[in-house]
Amino acid sequence: MKKDRFDSFDDEVRDLVLEFERTVLKGGMQFFDVDELEMIIDYYLEVGDMDPLEAAVSFAEYLYPDSIEVKIRRAHVAIARQQYKSALNQLLALHEKEPNNTDLAYSLGVVYSAMDRPDEAVDHFLAASTDGWQVGRIYGNIAEEYVKKDDLETAIHYYELALTNRDHDTSTLYNYVDTCEQHQCCEEGCRHMEEYVKQHPYSREGWFCLGLLYIDLSQVEKAIDSFEYALAIDNKSAETYAELAYAYELAGDIGHAASTLHQMAENTDSQIEAYRRLGQLYQRYGNAEASNIYYTKALAIKEDDASSMAGMAVNYIILGDFPMALLTARKAEGIEPDNADVQSALAKVYDAKGDWEKAGSYYDLLVINPQCTEQHCREYTDYLYRQKNYDIMIQFAEESLESFPNDPFYTTYLAAAYFYTNRYNRARKVLPYTVPEELAKLCPEIMEHPLLGPLVPMT
Repeated sequence: MKKDRFDSFDDEVRDLVLEFERTVLKGGMQFFDVDELEMIIDYYLEVGDMDPLEAAVSFAEYLYPDSIEVKIRRAHVAIARQQYKSALNQLLALHEKEPNNTDLAYSLGVVYSAMDRPDEAVDHFLAASTDGWQVGRIYGNIAEEYVKKDDLETAIHYYELALTNRDHDTSTLYNYVDTCEQHQCCEEGCRHMEEYVKQHPYSREGWFCLGLLYIDLSQVEKAIDSFEYALAIDNKSAETYAELAYAYELAGDIGHAASTLHQMAENTDSQIEAYRRLGQLYQRYGNAEASNIYYTKALAIKEDDASSMAGMAVNYIILGDFPMALLTARKAEGIEPDNADVQSALAKVYDAKGDWEKAGSYYDLLVINPQCTEQHCREYTDYLYRQKNYDIMIQFAEESLESFPNDPFYTTYLAAAYFYTNRYNRARKVLPYTVPEELAKLCPEIMEHPLLGPLVPMT
């Protein structure tokens, strides 16, 4: 299913761009007024197609050499090429002549943002907002600058202002959810998103983001309903199918989780990801044979899909075929050595073989990999614990708790590691947040301890 390059643009932009490509790009002449050329240039800026962008700006400069808007877009070409100082100099020269031009103010905000100068970016974005044009988008930009400043409370304020305006960017919804999660104010975020979908009942992104917040609040049934609404609006959204499947799994409904991923494979252009997720789903529930069927389906579409090979390697460990596990994992490493799933699979293979040194070396690579997921972090925590490398495990788990406060996985492992390293006072503090059944497996002695045992939550 090939995506149309104009999917995110209206018919007027499509017609103008195609006409420009039929005429000017082929060496001909065609008249466009300045507003039309601005739309053509903005299209190429947004999609990042540099060669026709340069041609469009040059043609606009030829027809309208004195246009301030064309000169601003020349600066945006420099920004797109990461020539920030050049862009800044161009815009400042224009700003001296037209200090009250809000388009210039916005462009200066953009370049200051790209140069990681958030205070100056905010000042210019605020100046750009004074004419009331596209304030939703501008408030979203201001919010992002406050995120850079680590002022999440102010960032949330501006995201919420942005969402009250119809001209906000779709990305503002996702950024708002991310910031609410970081600031641990998902309840507030949920209230605002509930109001948002009342005002925008046909917003697929709105219902999707509301579902994400319900997941964060462990309101799984509401999350399922939200994702179902999102799919009713757009049944081609791969990310919605993936999150709905996850919500069903959280609810313990594995059948619906699997059927949702099958629908993802049928209705979207993300078949490989859908089959990979099905492989992971069956793997998590110990059905290695069924899991490999779906990894094989993914590899039938893309034979060098390293993540699917890594998943198959883990299944071979489950099936007890260690030579095949190692062979498959190494083959995946030859294709994509920096793939986090591949590094995880190799760590597990060597762990299963008892080669702790090699397993540890792959885990060390994994946890500094930008692709490292929360699941990978949990695997590493478990590995360190089983190796009785308690001090490093404690440091790693404590750092993880900064991102996931009172997460029962980490608190349970920490309670056990604290106990075995005689840090009883620390164990006492985390015991109320542990999972008793898991703690009993990791550290049965703590359950019988006269002072600590009574602090373990009741099952």
